[in-house]
Amino acid sequence: MLSSQSSPAVHRRCLTGKSATRRRTLARAALPCNAGMRSGSARVPCIDSGRQAGQPRPPLATEPAMPNSLAHPADLGVRPVWMEIDLVALANNYRQIERLAKGRKIIAAIKADAYGHGAVAVARELGRLGCPLLGTGSFAEALAMRAAGIDTPILMFGGYLPEGMASLRQHRLIPTVHSPESAQALARLAGGTTVSVYVEIDGGLGRLGVPMDQAVGFVRQVAEMPGVNLEGVYTHTPFGNEAGKRWALGHLSTFERVLQQLQQYGVKLPVTQANASPGLLHELPDRCNAVCPGQLLYGFAPVAGDAPAAGFQPVARAVRGRLVHVQPDQPARAIGSGGGYALAAGHTTGVIPFGLADGNRNPAGGQAAHMLWQGRRARVVGVSLEHCTLDFGPGVRPRVGDVVTILGEDGGERIGLGDLAAWQGVRPIDVLMTMSGRLPRQAG
Repeated sequence: MLSSQSSPAVHRRCLTGKSATRRRTLARAALPCNAGMRSGSARVPCIDSGRQAGQPRPPLATEPAMPNSLAHPADLGVRPVWMEIDLVALANNYRQIERLAKGRKIIAAIKADAYGHGAVAVARELGRLGCPLLGTGSFAEALAMRAAGIDTPILMFGGYLPEGMASLRQHRLIPTVHSPESAQALARLAGGTTVSVYVEIDGGLGRLGVPMDQAVGFVRQVAEMPGVNLEGVYTHTPFGNEAGKRWALGHLSTFERVLQQLQQYGVKLPVTQANASPGLLHELPDRCNAVCPGQLLYGFAPVAGDAPAAGFQPVARAVRGRLVHVQPDQPARAIGSGGGYALAAGHTTGVIPFGLADGNRNPAGGQAAHMLWQGRRARVVGVSLEHCTLDFGPGVRPRVGDVVTILGEDGGERIGLGDLAAWQGVRPIDVLMTMSGRLPRQAG
């Protein structure tokens, strides 16, 4: 969702032919290459005029990344950094999940702004693919999807107060309950109508959900409430290694016994779900009729040590920015925070607007991070709140407006998500999750 001063964002897909030509024309008209330069300054050549074959283009159309984001579609002329999302890869991954699900209902997890990929664009594509149910934990993101015209049913994962139930119902969002207070609030809201609901059972995380030993009684209580339609129950048993897999198997067995007891009491459960991406990929025993994939949707390997699963593709194609400042042929000196980077004589530095506030990080101890410019690697000098400084080395002439690739391919070179994660000392999934705040998306 855009801020209150902007119109609702509409996601544009990459087009071909006359439509694409017209879009490029409009984009160039909206973002002149020299916009914002002081009178009398040397004019900077348009980026397309100097772009070599195989070099990345700046995006043609974007939408803000997150609800309540300060980004606007025109910000690329002021803050030129963006993320490119591959909807073809997303569609491929969804079809692979359908194959693994073997007829079970798919609840697509798009929480945390679709794992940093943009909830609205991802939800729209999943709706086109026929996904029956979306799941998120963010009310703001759910509202953004509704405002964008997405009508796919949305399950709200738990984590809100009983008094929030009215807002969920108002926007046709399916709540999760795991406390008597929340269930009673829903029953009061029914008022002669029917309110659909899911119940979450704590699968061992100790986070949200009804404790396993209280689940049978609680689910029966909810099922008998007037005006409440119990659509299903679910649990969550994520794991990232072999020890975690054994832990998950134990809790899945307990959850199955709960379902058996509920069946014996005659409780109707249209939807039951336990396995997410790790269990789905590793084929953990599961008699439920639904799965809730998250990481696999976006091409992540859910378990440490796994190679990327066969057939799954990364949905984040690239993150790129444009240089807003260049200092050529500098003398040898100490630069960066506290003078911690020894710049060699004759080296050129440049700055892109991709700082800590955008999800960038300084390299972890002992790591040397890089970005790509015209197929060459430029070393990261340092990351501040709003910017990142790069060392391009000697004998090169980057210009203001040139595209720098933070993630993705450029001129035969590539920086992968695993590279960024290693340089920053985090998991690959963490890299994109922290980029979800201010980067506009180009989807296609």
